[in-house]
Amino acid sequence: MLASLPGRVFLLLAGSLISTICYAVTIRAGLGLGPLYVLQDGIARHAGITIGTSVIATGFALVLIAAALRSRPGPGTLALPLLGGATLDALLPHVPVLHGEPLRFAAVVAATWMMAFAGALMIRASVGVAAYDAVMLGLLRVLGRPLSPIRISMEITALGAGWLLGGSIGIGTVLTGLLIGPGIQFWLAVIGAPHPAFARAT
Repeated sequence: MLASLPGRVFLLLAGSLISTICYAVTIRAGLGLGPLYVLQDGIARHAGITIGTSVIATGFALVLIAAALRSRPGPGTLALPLLGGATLDALLPHVPVLHGEPLRFAAVVAATWMMAFAGALMIRASVGVAAYDAVMLGLLRVLGRPLSPIRISMEITALGAGWLLGGSIGIGTVLTGLLIGPGIQFWLAVIGAPHPAFARAT
């Protein structure tokens, strides 16, 4: 674990920024969003709010779920929804729409893999993971199952709720849902799991 608090905060902020950039790329690829993002998109459409505002609202709802699973939120867990939502609303207008099937497909795969890296960075920082990852941690602790099937089950649940709300679904949704769990598990093994629960998962 990083000894320096500034270093850990840097990892958290870097992970948040990378994740938000990748989110914007998947939106502009137009192949369908990742399952959690389908939910956030559906909420935004249904409520008539910006996608960034939906990110904030969804994030705080997930914090409550994580708390119910005895996954205690850290300072980063509370800050990340605000940071991610505000950054996405500011960044999205400057990200160009992607054209051409090969480019769009490659962009979704690369963005998903880097989202997994960003998630691992935020977990490694140990100052409070993203709210969705906090729920994953709680389920990992309560169920005692491997990380990948837990994450995939979460993606299916978020996807179903987002679909009912009219969120954007496509081949990109499938790619992200299948890659994000194994991706996080891979990157945690590469950069080092921060506590025994993740050590078991990897």
